[in-house]
Amino acid sequence: MKMQFLLSLLLLCLLHVHPTLSGGYLLLEYRALLSVKSSINDPQSALSTWNASTSHCNWTGITCHPSSRRVTVVDISNLQLSGTLSSNLSDLRFLSELSVAGNNLSGAIPAELSSLSALRVLDLSHNSFNGTFPSQLSHLRFLSELSVAGNDLSGAIPAELSSLSALRILDLSYNSFNGTFPSQLSHLRFLSELSVAGNDLSGAIPAELSSLSALRVLDLSYNSFHGAIPEFIGDMPELEELQLGENKFTGIIPQRLGKNGKLQLLDLSSNNLPGTLPPHMCFGNRLEILNTEENLLVGPIPDSLGRCESLSEIRMGRNFLNGSLPRDLFGLPNLTDVMLQNNRLAGKFPIFSRNDSKLWTLDISDNNIHGELPSWIWRLPYLEILNLSHNCLETLDENLNSPNTSKSWLRIVDLQSNQLQGQLSNLPLHFQDFNYYRWYNGLLLPPLTFFFSVSRNKFDGTIPTSLCNATLLDVLDLSHNRLTGAIPRCLIERSRVPSVMDLGGNNLTGIIPDSFPFNCDLQTLVLSGNQLEGELPQSLARCIALGVLDIGNNLIQDTFPCYLKNIDTLQVLILRSNQFYGSINCLDADTTWPNLQILDLASNHFVGKFPIRYFPSWKAMIGTEKGAERIVASRGIFKYSGTKFMLKLFFNIGGSIYPIKLG
Repeated sequence: MKMQFLLSLLLLCLLHVHPTLSGGYLLLEYRALLSVKSSINDPQSALSTWNASTSHCNWTGITCHPSSRRVTVVDISNLQLSGTLSSNLSDLRFLSELSVAGNNLSGAIPAELSSLSALRVLDLSHNSFNGTFPSQLSHLRFLSELSVAGNDLSGAIPAELSSLSALRILDLSYNSFNGTFPSQLSHLRFLSELSVAGNDLSGAIPAELSSLSALRVLDLSYNSFHGAIPEFIGDMPELEELQLGENKFTGIIPQRLGKNGKLQLLDLSSNNLPGTLPPHMCFGNRLEILNTEENLLVGPIPDSLGRCESLSEIRMGRNFLNGSLPRDLFGLPNLTDVMLQNNRLAGKFPIFSRNDSKLWTLDISDNNIHGELPSWIWRLPYLEILNLSHNCLETLDENLNSPNTSKSWLRIVDLQSNQLQGQLSNLPLHFQDFNYYRWYNGLLLPPLTFFFSVSRNKFDGTIPTSLCNATLLDVLDLSHNRLTGAIPRCLIERSRVPSVMDLGGNNLTGIIPDSFPFNCDLQTLVLSGNQLEGELPQSLARCIALGVLDIGNNLIQDTFPCYLKNIDTLQVLILRSNQFYGSINCLDADTTWPNLQILDLASNHFVGKFPIRYFPSWKAMIGTEKGAERIVASRGIFKYSGTKFMLKLFFNIGGSIYPIKLG
C-alpha cells in the first residue's frame, strides 16, 4: 500500500512536470515502463535514465512516435539485466518492437504480450526464460520476427504458431523443446528463416514443409531427427543455408541439393548418411561452408568443388571417401580450412603454385596419400595448422628448404606415422614465435604455442638445433625414427622447456644434459629405447609439474632418483632395463608420490627388499577391477590378482622377481 501511494504521488507530480502525460493513455504507458524497471535487477545502472527527470521518450532503449508520443520500440538488449519481465508491457498498445535479448531475465514469458496487436518484432533470445511457450502469442497476427533462442523453454512447440501468417523469421533454437516438429507450420508461407536447433525434437521432417517455398534458412541441427532427408529440400528455390548436423538422418543426400544456385552453407555433419556427395552443391558458385563430416559417405570428392571459388571451409572428415584430391582444390582463392581426415583418399598431392592462398588449416590425416611431401605447403602465407599424419608419404621435395620456404607461420605440424625418410634438418623448421597478441579475422589472438611431431617415420641424422629457436614449442615428438647423436643441450637449458618431449625409440647416444631450468614446465619426458648413458640429471627435480618420466631401455648408470620424491604430480616412472644400482630405501613413506600409478624398476641392479611402507601413500595405484585391467593392457606392469582392489607389482631386485601385493 505504501508503494502504491508513493507511485500515485509521483504520477501526480509528473502531470505538472510533463504536460504530455496529461493524456491517460500516456500515463498508462509511463506506469507500464516503471513497472518493467521495478521487476528488473540492473547492476550496471543501464536504466538509470528511467526516472522522473526526463520524458520517458528519452529513456534508454525507448522510441516514441514523433507526433503521438506513443511508445513504439522497447530495446533493452545486452544490458546485463536480470529479474523477470513485467506483464504490464501489455499496456504499450502501439508497441511494434520489443527486444530484451542478451540478458539474464528468467521466469515465464508473459502471456499478456499477446494483447500487443501492433507487435512486429519480438526478441526474447539468450535469457533464462523457462516454462512452456505461451500459445496465446499466436494471436499476434502482424508479427514478422519471433526469437526465443537460447532460453530454458520446454514442452512441445505449439502448433498454434501456424496462425502467425505474417511470420518471416522463427527462431526457437537452443531450448528444451521436445516432441515432433509440428507439420502445421507449413502454413507459414512467408517464412524465410526457421531454426529449431539445439532442442530435443525427434521424428522425421514433415513432407508438408515442401510448401515453404520462400525458405532461405533451415536449421534443424542438434536434435534427434531421423529418417531420410526429403527430396523436396533439394528443390527449395530460395534455400541458402541448410543445417541438419548432429541428428540421426539416414538415406541418400538429395542429389539436386544446390541446383538452385543459391546455396551458401551446407552442414550435414554427424549423421548416418550413406551414398555419394551431390554434384551440384556449388552450382551458383556461392557455397562458402560445406560440412559433411562424420557420416558414411563414399565415392570421390566431386571435381566441381575444385572450381568453387566461393568456398572458404570444407569439412568432410570421418567418412569413407576415396579417390584422389581434386586437382585445383588448394588453389581456391577464398579457402581457409580443409578438413578431410579419416577417409580413404589416395594418390599424391596435386601441383600447386599460388602464393596468395588464404589457407589456415589443412588436415588430411588418416588417409592413403603417398609420394612426396611438397614444398608449396611451406609457401602458404597464412597456414598455421598442418596435419598429414597417418598417411603413406615417402619423400621430401628437394626444394623444401629453399629460401622461399625458410620461414613459416606454422604452429602445429603433425607428420607422424608416415614413411618419410631423409635428414630431419631438411624440413623448414624455422618457426616464427607468436610471442605477442595479433589480429586474425577481427579477433585478437593470444600468443601461440607449437606442436611438432614426426614420430614413426624413417628420419635419420641428428636432432636439428633449429628446433631450439621455437621458444614457444610446447610438444616435441621425434620418437621412433632413426635419429643419432646427442640430445642438443639447447633443448634442455632454454628458459621454456616443452611440456611434452618424446625422443624415444631412436639411436641417440651420449648423456642427458643436466641443465633443466628453474621453474621448468616439463610434464612428460620420454627418452626410452635409445643408448643414452651416464647419470640421470638431478636438475629434473626442478620440473615440479613432471607427470611422466620414461627412460627405460638405455644405458643409464645411477642410483635410485630419490631427489624426485617431492614431485607430487608424478604418475609414471619407468627406469626398466638400465644399469641402476643400490637400494631404493630413501623415500618418504608419508608424502611421496600420491599420484603414482605406474612404477617399473625391472631389469636393473637394485638390491634389497622393496619397502612396503611406501604403499599407503600410493593411493592412485589402488583402483577398481576395471582400472587394474586397463593398466595391465596398456603397460603390462601390473597384474591383477583376481580379487577386487588387489594388484601385484613385479620388480627385479637382487636378481629375483618378487611379487608384491597391494590391498
